[in-house]
Amino acid sequence: MSVIDTPRLRLVPPAAAHIPAYTAFHTSDRAVARGWQALPHEAWRNFAAILGHGLLRGFGPLVAERRDDARPIGIFGPWRPEGQPENEIKWTLWSAEDEGQGLAAEAARAMLAHAFGALAWQTAVSYISPDNDRSARLAAHLGAQREGTWTTPRGSEVKVWRHRPGGVA
Repeated sequence: MSVIDTPRLRLVPPAAAHIPAYTAFHTSDRAVARGWQALPHEAWRNFAAILGHGLLRGFGPLVAERRDDARPIGIFGPWRPEGQPENEIKWTLWSAEDEGQGLAAEAARAMLAHAFGALAWQTAVSYISPDNDRSARLAAHLGAQREGTWTTPRGSEVKVWRHRPGGVA
C-alpha cells in the first residue's frame, strides 16, 4: 500500500507502532459512546484484521499521522470486509483533541481520490451509525448523498452515504 501526503497529514500503511493509539481509542469513553469499545487484546485482533484486509484485498485503510510530529490520529480509507455489500470509505478520528480542525475531511478526501483514482472505483459508500452526526456531516461535506440504510450482519442498521467520482467537495 502506498503513502499519501496531504498538506497536514501523511497517510501510511498500518504498522505495529500504531497499535497503542488504536488500542487507546478502543478502550476510551469515545469508543464506548459509539459502541466500539474493545478490551486491549480485542483491539489488537481488530488491528490485525485491518492489516490482513490489506493483504487479502490488495487495498485497505491507512493510518493518518500528523506531518508536524508523526502522531497517529486515526484510520481512513478503502474497506470491504467479507459480508459487506459494497466498497466503503471508512474514517475514525481517535482523539477529541483532533476534532474541529478539518483533519478528518482532509484525510477522507485524500482517500476518496485514491479510491476513485488508483483503485479505479466507480462508487463507494460510507456506512454511518444513525446517531453519529459528526460523521454524517463529514459525508455530506465530502459530497456524499444519503441513500437509505443497510443492516449489518450483526443486525445493526446504519445509514448509507454514497460517494461518486467527481463528487468529492
